[in-house]
Amino acid sequence: MLITPAVIRTLQTTFSTQFRAAYGDAAPAWNNFATMVPSSTRQNNYGWMARIPSMREWLGPRVIANLSSYSYELANKTYELTIGVDRNDIEDDNLGVYSPLFSEMGRQAAMWPDDLSIDALEGGTVETSFDGVPFFSATHPNLDAGGIAISNNFAGTALTAANYEAVRSSMASYVGEDGKPLGVRPNLLVVPPQLERTARTILEAELIPSDAGTAPQTNVLRNTATVLVLPRLSSATTWYLMDASRAIKPLVYQQRMAPELVSKTAPDDDNTFWDRQYVYGMCARGAVGYSLWFLAARAIA
Repeated sequence: MLITPAVIRTLQTTFSTQFRAAYGDAAPAWNNFATMVPSSTRQNNYGWMARIPSMREWLGPRVIANLSSYSYELANKTYELTIGVDRNDIEDDNLGVYSPLFSEMGRQAAMWPDDLSIDALEGGTVETSFDGVPFFSATHPNLDAGGIAISNNFAGTALTAANYEAVRSSMASYVGEDGKPLGVRPNLLVVPPQLERTARTILEAELIPSDAGTAPQTNVLRNTATVLVLPRLSSATTWYLMDASRAIKPLVYQQRMAPELVSKTAPDDDNTFWDRQYVYGMCARGAVGYSLWFLAARAIA
């Protein structure tokens, strides 16, 4: 094949189409438990309050909800993925081997926030949230007047119906610094593939076994949450319960620049002149961090 500007433009169109098609066909999971926040600067500063204010009857002047506020800073990072197309392959019309690569590049671009979100989940026992302790911690500063630290990290808690119910009850009982319930309603159970069967039995089975010789009982936990399986989770015994029903979800996906495909294909580009390669690269900017810790809990066997 004779390489001409028209041929290079056609290749660019073909590769871009394959990239966009795979990007659109991918099914990322991050938006189940993370809120997307557009970013226009190098980093965003978030001020989270200790509770989500609720409505009150308007008697007399307004009451400003000046509860304790906190600062949380999330810096954007830059990511890239680059593919080189050998000039000889273009001349020899051997481009079929590259089509899957550009499709996979599009899929990787779509799944990139998933990777960041799972890293944030698994790093939540170390990385701090807005209150200065790890996002998943047994020592969150007390929100109520009782002076007792609050936990959303449950060790020695394998995924069983009883433990699921206990963690769910604990989350539902969280109160704010004003002593009023935070209204947490866990509705999403996030598990690795190894716990999928157990999770679906707890939340989807109509009946559960009873003692020997008695009829099965109605599963009262059925449909109290939705099961989300994340294959990339590295721990086979760790599970997460979340309230993902609100506009504010447990994690924040901060998008500075959505993934885009760019190229270096001019005849006088260094990569073309010296290395006989046409370079196509995807780049993106963003970060995933934490919002309100009381919207999520972690448990491990």
